[in-house]
Amino acid sequence: MADICVIGAGPAGSTFAARMAQLGHDVCLIERARFPRSHLGESLSPGVLPLLETIGAREAVDAAGFRRVRSVLVKWDGEPQVREDAREQGLLVDRGDFDRLLLERARALGVRVLQPASVRERRSDDGGWSVNVEADGGAAHLRADIVADATGRSAGITAHRRRTGCRTLALYAYWRGSNLPEQPRIEAGSDAWYWGVPLPDGTYNTLVFVDVKHFRATRSGSLPARFLDLLDRSGLMAGCHDARLIGPVLAADATPYLDEESVTPLSIKVGEAALAIDPLSSSGVQKAIQTALAGAIVCNTMLRKPEASTAALRFYQQNLADASERHSRWAAAHYGSVVMRSGGKFWQDRASRIEAPSPSLPRDALSADALCAARVELSRELEFVDLPCIEGDFVTVKPALRHPGLEGPVAYLGGWELAPLLRRLPVGLTPLQIAQSWSARIPLQSGLAIAGWLLNNGILVGQTVGRSASKC
Repeated sequence: MADICVIGAGPAGSTFAARMAQLGHDVCLIERARFPRSHLGESLSPGVLPLLETIGAREAVDAAGFRRVRSVLVKWDGEPQVREDAREQGLLVDRGDFDRLLLERARALGVRVLQPASVRERRSDDGGWSVNVEADGGAAHLRADIVADATGRSAGITAHRRRTGCRTLALYAYWRGSNLPEQPRIEAGSDAWYWGVPLPDGTYNTLVFVDVKHFRATRSGSLPARFLDLLDRSGLMAGCHDARLIGPVLAADATPYLDEESVTPLSIKVGEAALAIDPLSSSGVQKAIQTALAGAIVCNTMLRKPEASTAALRFYQQNLADASERHSRWAAAHYGSVVMRSGGKFWQDRASRIEAPSPSLPRDALSADALCAARVELSRELEFVDLPCIEGDFVTVKPALRHPGLEGPVAYLGGWELAPLLRRLPVGLTPLQIAQSWSARIPLQSGLAIAGWLLNNGILVGQTVGRSASKC
């Protein structure tokens, strides 16, 4: 018997399995491929390592000797420039080794791993799942309360995907040579964009992102020939005089999407089984791990506190939808910067999600005197609503602020719960007095920061003439 059956041992699957084991559940992880195996997603954003601390995997990844990213050569909406990161927070990894380290951490936490193995049949009923597995060395039968799909784009559980961006194809190939670039390169072309990734083993991965429809409509020549022609239009191979291909030219779907049935009482999808973001962000692995950590809390809630299952389901679905929307807007804005440089249809299509900012009333910046003298009150547009949030190891419902100045309901700011601070807030206090009134619960400096945020977002407004001020 397993509380949880996880299918797929990429970063999302291994992280989810490890976290569920930490929370005290019996977990079985099924992976069809032998490790190590190659995989795209070799450039990791700075947010990955802090996330891995949750499952205790950061130390092993730090010790693996993966390349740190200190600089990136960027030619996007202007002349080429080198973007520096003195803290070297990003990583260039061998995904075979990286994924193996996460799987080993899951195993060390007590996860039972079947590898290589594949699911031959799964059936759900009111009591959970019956899963038949063909494993190396024989067959296995599992009973599980929840099945977690971490199979990425291949969709182990029926997909309900809504495309959130233009259909995009990634063409890529690996090179060896004596003069290969030592820093990542990103470049915008006329009808494609390019990404070069130097890897820990001395190879260099070159990727070209093209529009699926346009690429299929202009078939002329073999895939390798077309790839090399596109690559020649960029500077990714500049200076690589003796570079040689060490494998075939490959193609992979890079279209962003959101699965709109990402969680049910008996199943959950994590990583790219649930959400794929535009590759331009270079944070696909980070987002996959984030979904795994959030998904583990959701499943822990459904198993241990079934009365909170509805809130847990709502939290996960909304969390993914919000993440998808944020990434879509971010990507559209970056594609739009190339449109402003006379980018063609490829860029215009991808920038089409940019929305004009909503007009807002001008607000005067508060001086130190105003902080102490301006009397304020809560905006009449402020509402308190129930919002599912993570608290500890469970999803719970917390009161949150909803206001036109916010993108969505907010329950916490800087780790402090907002609604208890604002309920029954007297009219006519200054921001300083408000922060002082909270000092028994939070430090004054934090209170001042929260009061400033409330002012900047229109939640605290100038006192209406005629309303009574509190005596203080």
